[in-house]
This record gives sequence, structure tokens and C-alpha cells, in this order.
Amino acid sequence: MLRRDIPEPLIALLCFVLGIWLWDHYFAESAGYAPGTEQLALIRIDRDLWLAEAMADDPPLLRWLAHARTMDDAVEDGISSLEMLGESQILSSSGYNAYVALLGTREGKPISHFLNQMNMPPPNPQSESWWAMKIRAENSAAIPPAGSPTIRTRAVLVGSIIWGLGIVGVAFLPLAFRCLAGAFRNRAAGYSAAWSPSLGLMIFLVATLAWIGFSMVLDFGISQLPGLHPVMAILLDTAARILPAAIAVGLLFRKVSHVPRSLGLNGHIHPPVLLGLFALLMLVDQVLRWALERFTSTDPTGGLSYTESGISGLLFLMVSACLVAPFAEEILYRGVLYRSLSNRMGVLPGAVISSVIFASLHFYDIYGLVSVAIFGFICALLYQSTRSLGNVVALHMLYNTALTLPQWTIYHAPL
Repeated sequence: MLRRDIPEPLIALLCFVLGIWLWDHYFAESAGYAPGTEQLALIRIDRDLWLAEAMADDPPLLRWLAHARTMDDAVEDGISSLEMLGESQILSSSGYNAYVALLGTREGKPISHFLNQMNMPPPNPQSESWWAMKIRAENSAAIPPAGSPTIRTRAVLVGSIIWGLGIVGVAFLPLAFRCLAGAFRNRAAGYSAAWSPSLGLMIFLVATLAWIGFSMVLDFGISQLPGLHPVMAILLDTAARILPAAIAVGLLFRKVSHVPRSLGLNGHIHPPVLLGLFALLMLVDQVLRWALERFTSTDPTGGLSYTESGISGLLFLMVSACLVAPFAEEILYRGVLYRSLSNRMGVLPGAVISSVIFASLHFYDIYGLVSVAIFGFICALLYQSTRSLGNVVALHMLYNTALTLPQWTIYHAPL
């Protein structure tokens, strides 16, 4: 592969195709909300309200630890999200019931007043949503339940574990900084040190475009097969995530046995360094949330997905986001793309360019894009410093778990 001459016009063409796809995702006119958006939004709003009410008397630090909003913020966010859905005319009677209950709570008026005003029927008597309980309690002059202790306990427990790791990691911050600084002193060696930027870009573009095509076909197929078994969903998602890395490895190596040594997958894991970097990422994340919160666009669903619901959803998350994705993405983005760019361009340009590409392919809001780019930059420096892709995969697994587990605990765990 190293002896092949990669035509620059071909690389430019592949960049153009990928650019069109990225432009369509970021700037094309929205086709409206996907089916099921209202149901996911109602789940998010409902759990936010239960948690906010359960922690209303807790100190601010504990609420922050559990990712709990204040009651006023939860109500205001719920109203805003439902109004967005209402503008698209996709609210059902359940959505309107939630809306009037939130309006009544915000305005301090009887909910029945808004129900009559909008000519809406009362909620399903079997529903256990926050607003259904609120409306039934008002009609029967009973005291509504004060939040969900179950969600509160889980949220506090998971938040404490994650921040406990972060606090432990603070002790290793000096070691983590020394590790990152070492990236500018170490040089790559061996087969991967001979990869040129054109070769790396070519491999990356071919693998990424193949993944795009496969994912589009897969999404279409799944849409035609409702009720897909969770195990099959995990297998298909794993195949989609592994495909780009498998293509890259297949093009660059004659034997699979050469991969661990060349990419550093067999390198030593350094837990103190990983804990220090994890603490650094958590601190940076708090600064970004504070600085970019006002630029964050509102998603009524909060990024929730039905594939993550229940115990099967937790298994899907652990396999997909916390095991397969870190392994496959690090091979492609750091092992191939960053390594080939840094060989000729240097550590800093290679880390910046690869992390920007890494972030742009994750489709988040401004806060998400910046945080993912910083994460990718730190991963590139860690890889360069330790020459161990295993370290980077382990950090990626820890980082993704810290992001996904609290969300599942609050919104997807069965009550």
C-alpha cells in the first residue's frame, strides 16, 4: 500500500462527496421531526419533572451532582419543548395534557381552567405521568406525590460514582499534563511512521463513505422491520461501527496479527494518567457548559432514543457506545488519520485537524462539537505520548460511559 501513488484528484473528489453529505446534515432545511419525537420528548419532560420535584428541597450541589433541574427550569423547558412540537402540529392529546399542566404550574392557576380553555379531555386514568398525577390530584383535592425517590436515588448514586472518579483523578492531573507535554517529544516509529497524509486521508475517506452508504441502507432496512429484536439491533449497530475500522485495517495490513503492534493496541495501560485526563475532561466540560449554554439549540427529545430504553437499552448502550465505538473510532481517527497527518505535518497540526474532523462527524450542537473536538485533541496527544492506542481506547470508554450512564439512569431505567 505504501508503494501506491494516491492521485490527488481522487482525494479531492472523495472530500467533495463527504463535504456534500456534511453540508446536508448541518445546513440543509429540516424535513421536520422524525416519528416518535413527541413520545420521546414526553418521556424526557416527565422524568425531568419527577426528578426536579423529588430534589426540590435538596442543596444545589446535590442537584447539580444528579443533573437535576430546578422545578421552575424543568417546567419552563417542558413548555418550550412542547411549544416547538406544537408549531409542527404533531402534539397528541397526551402532549396537550402535559402542556396545560405545565402552564397551570407556571401560572399558579387550576389546570382544569386551561383544559377547558383548550377543550381538551382529561388524561388517561391509567397514566402515571407527572402531569396526569397532577391533574388527578387537583380534581380529587388530594396532595400530589412529591417527585420520584427512585429516580433521585439512582441519579445521586451514579453522579456520585462518576464525580468520585473525577475527584480521584484530580490528584493525577500533574501526571496527565506531563503525559500530554511528552507528545511533543516523542516520534512515531515503525510501519505506521511511513504513512503519508494522502494515504491516511484516502483510507479515512474510503472507510467513512463506505460506512455512510452501509448505514443508510441499514437505516432503511430497519425502518421496514418494526419490532427488531434487541440482540439483532446490537449486532447490526456493531457491524456498522466496526466497518470503517475493518476497511482501514484491511487496506493497510496484510496480516491482522500486525495490527496490534503497529497501532499500539498491545501497549501498556496507565490508569493514573487516564484518571488524570478524565478529571481534566470533566473540568473542561463544566467550563464549556457554562460558556456555551446560551448557544445550545433546543432538542425536544434531549437526544433520547428508543433503542436505549429499559435493560435491553442499557446493554445496547454498553456494547455500542462504551465498547465498540471507542475501539473502532480510535483505530480510524487516531490510529490511521492522526498518525498519517502527524507524520508529515507535526503533532499539533495533526491533532487539530483530526480532532476537527472527528467532531464534525458526530453531529452535535455547538457545545457538543467543541467538547468532542477537545476530547479528540487530548486523545491524539495521549496516543502520541504513550504510543499506545490501548490507552486512548480505555479513556474513550471511560468518557463515553460517564456521558451515557447518567442519561440512561434518569430517562431510560425502568421505574
